[in-house]
Amino acid sequence: MQESFLHYIWQFQYFDKRELRVSTGEKLETFFPGTLNGDSGPDFNNAKIRLDNIDWAGSVEIHIKSSGWYDHHHDVDGAYENVILHVVWDEDKEVLRGDGSAIPTLVLNGRVDESLISKYQKLVHNSSSIPCERIFPKVSDLVKFGMLDKALMQRLEYKADQIVQLLKSANNDWEEVTYQLMARNFGFKINYDPFFQLANVIRRKTLLKHGDNLTQIEALLFGQAGFLDYGIKDDYFKELQREYKVLSSKYGLDNQKLKKENWKFLRLRPANFPTIRIAQFSALIHKNRNFFSKLIEPDVEIVKLFDVRVSPYWHSHYRFGRKTARSISGLGMESVNNLLINTVVPLLVAYGKSQDDQEMIDRSVALLHGIKAEKNKITKAWSEIGLTVKDSFDSQALIELNNHYCLKRRCLACNIGVDILKPVKS
Repeated sequence: MQESFLHYIWQFQYFDKRELRVSTGEKLETFFPGTLNGDSGPDFNNAKIRLDNIDWAGSVEIHIKSSGWYDHHHDVDGAYENVILHVVWDEDKEVLRGDGSAIPTLVLNGRVDESLISKYQKLVHNSSSIPCERIFPKVSDLVKFGMLDKALMQRLEYKADQIVQLLKSANNDWEEVTYQLMARNFGFKINYDPFFQLANVIRRKTLLKHGDNLTQIEALLFGQAGFLDYGIKDDYFKELQREYKVLSSKYGLDNQKLKKENWKFLRLRPANFPTIRIAQFSALIHKNRNFFSKLIEPDVEIVKLFDVRVSPYWHSHYRFGRKTARSISGLGMESVNNLLINTVVPLLVAYGKSQDDQEMIDRSVALLHGIKAEKNKITKAWSEIGLTVKDSFDSQALIELNNHYCLKRRCLACNIGVDILKPVKS
């Protein structure tokens, strides 16, 4: 037995209510089981019950065993003084208030249909990455899409909260936070951390002082990234070295550099090499010195903000000193979509929340609907059990559903799981 299952049973009142009495003998009626509490404190708030002929309003606490009340130290926590009912699977110990009176306790053992318990155990304890994969096709589209909406908004809320934390450390400078997020996501997972470190050792305001000179922007970024510490016989490399030597001395940057070894090249396609990404990031800053201001303009074509061209050297190089016949002049559409999903959309949501601007949040959701779905093992697994993944709204929702519900077996917090476990009316 798991406590989350008891939460589910109590929330939806899926137990035998005939001749219902608490352990102290009073007849129990439930008018409202309360609202599930996701924060600290009792499990359900604002419940309404009747014990014999007296109506009570307050909190409900749930445990597997009644002794959990003392194990979790609720007896010395003032937040639990408003508990009007203790719901347990087994009562192994009487629970008393501070004044010595017994807290009314409802024992559910023997009142829950065994078939419901069995169905729950089979759902959460099977070996599939998607617990409900066998029965998923029978779930109504309304329930499925409702859960996708819920998962997507939770994902956006979480990312927006991360941005709020960055804002606090950046003195509420939206442009600086946009710069840091953009840099981090230019790392595209493999070089995610060093790119974020780079944005912290070379600040946006320093780069903007040279915003009209792409060579100097590259010199600052490649120099701070540690790529200019080697003796490569290459005219452009030497030019960047000279520029960086002057600029690093001017701004006192030399002791804050990353090392070339921080960056990963192994198993990456040349187009994803960190050298190419830094060149593209330099071009983005050169073109959009105030990216966030442009981003929140009402009629901006956001995709066009990423239409940048790297300096000519990188048209024929993937790394310093290594020429190639293949040309990479700008960001590919797949990379742009990745940046839209992981940088632009969360920024718009965070800004919309901070300004109480629902239109900005709606705009971010619409942006996701306009981007093709991501292809990965998560979306592939859902497609294989019959779900059509139409766009990045769906794929982002499924990533959240997988990571925070399916993998953690939180089926009872998922609309789909709740619907599957719903008792069949006889």
